[in-house]
Amino acid sequence: MKKSHRFEPKHRYGALAALLLAAALPSQASAKDVPDTPLTMTVISDNAFGRTVTEGKYEQAIDRITRNGRRIPKRFADQTNLCVAYTKTYEIEKARIACDAAISFVEQRGSRAWRGTWYESAAVRAYQSDLAVALSNRGVLLAATGDAVLAERDFAAAIKLETALTSTIENNLERLGQLTTS
Repeated sequence: MKKSHRFEPKHRYGALAALLLAAALPSQASAKDVPDTPLTMTVISDNAFGRTVTEGKYEQAIDRITRNGRRIPKRFADQTNLCVAYTKTYEIEKARIACDAAISFVEQRGSRAWRGTWYESAAVRAYQSDLAVALSNRGVLLAATGDAVLAERDFAAAIKLETALTSTIENNLERLGQLTTS
């Protein structure tokens, strides 16, 4: 796991490094593992070069997922891992695009998951879990760029989905509140 950085509010993008920690699925790092890292992002570690991202090789992961910029990633895992990698390399606009695309992929898939299935079906649970990941990651990006109100909204929406990530997302929301009041 990458070493964390302390929060330095006087540097806009310097603060970004302090707000991020890539945690791998399904074994996630918790806040207790890295006490001075305020917020946690989630990487799909077993897909889309997620291990490369968790190893801190962000540029390499970006190059591989996008095939050196020659391909537009068309999967949820691609966009999720790009969201984290671009955020960690301070490519904020590209990170926003990837985070939004991850949410869009899940929402498109979600409309199919709800049709003709029971609420507790595997498809619906997968949809909820993926949407929670995407919303939480975008929330971290928004918090890192100074938009605490929208970050809080994304965290709250992710928490309502009641997934295995709920405690991690609740920690992100709590830390966001601590960062905005300090």
